[in-house]
Amino acid sequence: MKNKNFITFSEKPLLKLVFTLLFFIAISYAYARMGGAGGSSGGDSGGGDSGIIGLVFYIIMAIPFPYNIIVLAIIIVVFYFARKKAKQRTILNTLPSGAGIKKVKGYNDFIEHNPNFDEVKFKEKVKKSFVQIQEAWQNKDMSKVRKYISDGMYQRLNVQFKMMDKLSQKNTIDKLEVKNVYIDRVDTDGFFDVIHVAIHASVNDHFVSEKYPELNSGGSEEFVEYWSYLKKRGVEEKDIFSSDNCPSCGAVLPKVPGEVAKCEFCGTLTNSGEYDWVLSEVTQADDYVSSNPLVVKAGNLQDKVLEIEQQNDDFSIQLIEDKASNAFLQIETARVLNNPAILRRFTTDSAFDKIKATFDEKEQFVYNRIFLSDVTLIGALQKNNMNSMIVSIKYSYQRVVPQEKKVVKLDTVVVTDTKIIILSRNANPEASKGSLYAHRCPSCGGPVGDTIDLKCQYCGHELNSPANEWIVSDMMSLTEYYNYYAMNGANFAAGIKPDVIDKAMDVRDYAFNNALIVMACDGVFAQEEREFAEQIAKKFGYNVDKIEPMFQMAQNGQLSIKMPEDQKKREKVFRLMEKAASIDGTVDPNERQLLDNMKQQYGVS
Repeated sequence: MKNKNFITFSEKPLLKLVFTLLFFIAISYAYARMGGAGGSSGGDSGGGDSGIIGLVFYIIMAIPFPYNIIVLAIIIVVFYFARKKAKQRTILNTLPSGAGIKKVKGYNDFIEHNPNFDEVKFKEKVKKSFVQIQEAWQNKDMSKVRKYISDGMYQRLNVQFKMMDKLSQKNTIDKLEVKNVYIDRVDTDGFFDVIHVAIHASVNDHFVSEKYPELNSGGSEEFVEYWSYLKKRGVEEKDIFSSDNCPSCGAVLPKVPGEVAKCEFCGTLTNSGEYDWVLSEVTQADDYVSSNPLVVKAGNLQDKVLEIEQQNDDFSIQLIEDKASNAFLQIETARVLNNPAILRRFTTDSAFDKIKATFDEKEQFVYNRIFLSDVTLIGALQKNNMNSMIVSIKYSYQRVVPQEKKVVKLDTVVVTDTKIIILSRNANPEASKGSLYAHRCPSCGGPVGDTIDLKCQYCGHELNSPANEWIVSDMMSLTEYYNYYAMNGANFAAGIKPDVIDKAMDVRDYAFNNALIVMACDGVFAQEEREFAEQIAKKFGYNVDKIEPMFQMAQNGQLSIKMPEDQKKREKVFRLMEKAASIDGTVDPNERQLLDNMKQQYGVS
């Protein structure tokens, strides 16, 4: 006997049609967005969603009428809001507004171990260093700030000065205003504490070249950057930001900028973190919000790395990242100058030969722009009584070839790429008296020049030995790292899988970023282009108010081209870029050149 409350689909063809349509609509919605699942997970989805929807579909068939209709209605509502929430899980919706945050990760634990920490004074130091470094940058003179910036930070600025001099450039800054400074996160890093600070500021910023005016750029901008400061835990804090005297012996510090922030009288390194907070990294907002999840997804990466190096009080992840950024920039300087001697002292024989082979004497380019967007430790390797630290370096650049009266742009706009650097050191290292990256012998502390000779002229120590210094043992592309990880993954003490690095941004994030660049590359961000950008933003699940900084960066030429490693994803990104170029009814020559350049550089059709 048939249950009167159970209505079969054969009896109600209209109900069957409704269920079928809802089923296929749900599946099509699952596939509607570029990149599949969205959020920071990335990748293409569909199979899992389809299976779940199908299972729910058949369960509803077995529920008596009218309860099956009620259940169906509830599922549709839940599904709609779940999908809407999933679409909004994107790093671009977490871009900072500069207003600050209520709960600072790691702050309570930090205060427990540093009860005398004065947050007000610390923020005053941050503001002072921010303004002083902007002035030093404009004047190309780091003498006033060298005492409280790390070696890697010094190298970041110094390399750009060298490139600017080659292009007869200067960077003028005025109307600098610090609107807000707040602590975003506090980390425990070996024997050091690291405070990550968000700085909300505005400025008029102009790059000017008398010789090559076609390189001139800039304008007014408002931005948020993250500055990371570190200090050794448990040491008394001294003020090296306001004083020109050595924090150890009291002597007046030298005014001449150089590779080392060292007192000439007692030999104290003022930027070691032993005396005061030291600026060790600057990260752009969009890179900061995308790189942090990498560390979280790595699980116990930080704990494992610190466990490996717990016996060495000179170790911290932040300092490893600083050495990696220093090495990378010196390598790129050597590439531009075609001078391999610059990198010989801090590379293994095999790494030196590999990197040197990539130098091209015929391609004498200069970096019109080169800056590190993000530097993150992604793995630790233990093998043959050697510890190796693997660091991901995301950098943005634009190469130009200077000629007598003009420059040829190898890159139409600023583009972003990722390199992997591996630093290796003995598991039980000897005490170091200097840093090769700062032209100091780690064995005796004597000065070391740029030379192919690997013997210290003072003590005869083999310079590129991993006995007491972290040496570059390899540098590779992200694609090469996929193969490296596959072959050496079993030896990793901890690490982030390569595909996770590429999934920090979703396809839609790449596409939206690049589409904005295409629309603005002709120097005009027209109203119809802005409206189209807002349509894309809403379709992709972005909160238009929260991503307003993206529109401003596009209008001011502050965004850089970013592409995923996966070729299929690149094709999707490029198709949207083409659509963005033609939205105003015509493809400007600048837009066409950019698209053609992208085709060639990334192999898209």
